[in-house]
Amino acid sequence: MRKLLHWSVGAGAIGVIAFLAIGPAEAKTCSDRLRVCQKFCVRSEGGSPACMAVCGGYLQTCLNSGCWESKYVDKECGFTRQ
Repeated sequence: MRKLLHWSVGAGAIGVIAFLAIGPAEAKTCSDRLRVCQKFCVRSEGGSPACMAVCGGYLQTCLNSGCWESKYVDKECGFTRQ
């Protein structure tokens, strides 16, 4: 039983790491990156309006510059402005 519990916790941790590594990396447009941000808000803050508004601000910056930067993501550039 204990071995199964350790395996489950390990698999869950790997899944979270894989999602965090793959999710944002797959975003190629500002709109894709916005969806990643909004999903983060839903999971971490229950989709709070304040968090969603912050994502909207990041989107505007991305649409203007082609770069996305947040308090959780280092500045990344090269996003298609759509």
